[in-house]
Amino acid sequence: MLRGSVWLDPDWTIFRDHFPGQPLLPAVYFAEMGAQMAGALWAAHAGFASSTPLQLVEIKKFRVRQPAFPGQKLQIIARLIAAWPELATFQVQIFRDETSLAEGEIIMANTKAAK
Repeated sequence: MLRGSVWLDPDWTIFRDHFPGQPLLPAVYFAEMGAQMAGALWAAHAGFASSTPLQLVEIKKFRVRQPAFPGQKLQIIARLIAAWPELATFQVQIFRDETSLAEGEIIMANTKAAK
């Protein structure tokens, strides 16, 4: 398991357009945060460099339960479910304090191993 956090900087450009006057984090960013954490976990678990190119292959059963807003701090948790040299599956969760905001399954490919 790997745990990390991110502070949603109110000055991020994305908050100007999504949505003006009532900004919130676009749902796709939850999946991206989970994929980034999953990739870091896989690199640590498998012993390859963090710069190894990984590809997001699939997002499964991903649910956004609550929105996230500028100025909030989120916690991201990734758990390795299964791994092979070229592919790995992860369970990811995003929280604000104790509140679950999003969760799902992420499948990543190690593009270097696939060659």
